[in-house]
Amino acid sequence: MCPDGMIPSEAQTRRPCEYPKATKAPARRFTLMMDRVSGIYDFIARAGLLARAIVYGLVSALLIAAAMAPGTHDEGYSPGDTFQRLESEPGGQIVLIMISLGLIQYAIWRAIQCIFDTSDEGSDVSGWMARLGMIMSGMSYLIVGVVAGLVLLGQNTGQGGGTTEEIAQILLDQVFGRFLLFALGAVILGIGAVQTWRGATGHWKDELDCPTDTNWTCHGISVAIAGRGLLIMLVGVFVIAAGIAGRADEARGLASLLGWLRQQPFGLWLYTLSALTIGGYGVYSLFQTVYLKIDFDRDDLPRFAKKVIA
Repeated sequence: MCPDGMIPSEAQTRRPCEYPKATKAPARRFTLMMDRVSGIYDFIARAGLLARAIVYGLVSALLIAAAMAPGTHDEGYSPGDTFQRLESEPGGQIVLIMISLGLIQYAIWRAIQCIFDTSDEGSDVSGWMARLGMIMSGMSYLIVGVVAGLVLLGQNTGQGGGTTEEIAQILLDQVFGRFLLFALGAVILGIGAVQTWRGATGHWKDELDCPTDTNWTCHGISVAIAGRGLLIMLVGVFVIAAGIAGRADEARGLASLLGWLRQQPFGLWLYTLSALTIGGYGVYSLFQTVYLKIDFDRDDLPRFAKKVIA
């Protein structure tokens, strides 16, 4: 006799029992659907990371050019400034379209990671902190992608200065505004500290399948990630100072911070090192584009479908 769920073949004595074809069809359809969803997820993630790599590379190139020609743009470059420069170059509008769409896809990927926990971070405190970082990262680059689109449509002059100060002023205008601004600065400071830790410990390598012959490049990326974390921490310090003083003009974004660094003793060296750090982070984004371990597997699809239906 055959086990439950199986049917006897025409010659059971010669051939073993087999499952009916109807039982196999759903499994094949599920496998095909899984492959298709995984492929789309893979494309969204890598396209977004490539767009991020391009943005960091362009900003770094402009900063280095400014360092080599003092007085040309001492206050630093924001992504908006970079997009404005790019838009006027041959083929620049096509690149802007790619950047805008890519960063929007990056935001979608981060949202999927956070909401459906495709990275298996869990639902404990540390897991939710990691997932919160994902959604905040996605939102920040979504804004950059929108800025790229606005520059392309002629609705944005590309002037990035003042954005952090404007946000600081909005918070200060609220009840307990100083506390809100102080809290924002503390969050930024914490994000920077985590990035510095990831770079210093090499923890970032866990999510990549890096070839063994890229060790020297990986060392440089570790320095860049840690250096970018230090820059973010400085931004957090300035935002906290703005909250303590109750003055929005005390807050500084990254572009404004680079301009401030250039005015300090050894400022040109600090400015140049910051530019190289930003470029190194672009290399890290490029490494992610190629070697990232995509974390959407078969166990994620039922969870994904359940949450969408709910």
